[in-house]
Amino acid sequence: MVVTTEKNGPALFVKIVGAVDSGAAEILRSRLKEIAQKKPPKVVLDLSQVPTMGSSGIGKILMFFKTLQEDNTSFEIKGIHENLHSFFKVIKLDKLFPISQ
Repeated sequence: MVVTTEKNGPALFVKIVGAVDSGAAEILRSRLKEIAQKKPPKVVLDLSQVPTMGSSGIGKILMFFKTLQEDNTSFEIKGIHENLHSFFKVIKLDKLFPISQ
């Protein structure tokens, strides 16, 4: 799993590439914590290259979202692998933040 960032205007685009299993979830947590500490005004997460994600990875994204909310940072997922999209909708993450393919 690889996490890259790119600033575009006020938005910070975060792209994750590769499966997020329990081991990768800890790396993801660390990277997302670093990103949240920068307090960007907007974060756009790209999961289009993440074919699978375990519950620990989803938990890390939810913790990241909560931290961003505390800082009034806008958050959305723009680009999500079809395998994850239906699952995120089933667990109603689309009710917390915008998710688009």
